[in-house]
Amino acid sequence: MLRVLKKTPNFVINVQSKIKLPEKFKGTIIERWASYWKNLFIDYRQMLQDLRTDIQEDPRKALIWTTGIVTLFALSKNNPNEIDFRDNMKRVTNDVILVSEECRNPESIEYLRFIQRCYNEGVIHYRTLGIVSVMYVSELNDSCDLYKAHCSYLKPSYLSILSRIVDIGFMGKWWNTYIKTTNYDVNM
Repeated sequence: MLRVLKKTPNFVINVQSKIKLPEKFKGTIIERWASYWKNLFIDYRQMLQDLRTDIQEDPRKALIWTTGIVTLFALSKNNPNEIDFRDNMKRVTNDVILVSEECRNPESIEYLRFIQRCYNEGVIHYRTLGIVSVMYVSELNDSCDLYKAHCSYLKPSYLSILSRIVDIGFMGKWWNTYIKTTNYDVNM
């Protein structure tokens, strides 16, 4: 790979010297547009040359940065969304329904009923933070037009945000749902 990066600047210089703009386009917007793209290309060429020298000078640092970037990319690709949450809730609810009422875990049942009630009221919301997703509840529905929804003094405080979080999604799994419904068939 380093050999390809080493040969690229020479190839670019050769191509630049062969391409000339006709005289009728001098001083027009086309010349400025071509100049913009030429300068952009020069900047990227310089960046690749600097990258090549940095990799050659400190390969361990380059490996650490590459590993970190690839890890963040993989985590963001495996970040669950709201559809995954709903599908997971439906799957878990269907599994719980198949178990007799005497064997069901009351904590799991209460959690599933709470989530269903929040969906029915329209107070459950989804936010993604790149590599982590959060499901949280609010006091009022988004379509609610009461005074309480508009008054800044009645808005929830920032300290109550943690108590409003219902579930956290990370690495393709909704963890609170997983923890609360793992033993749904064990009555305690």
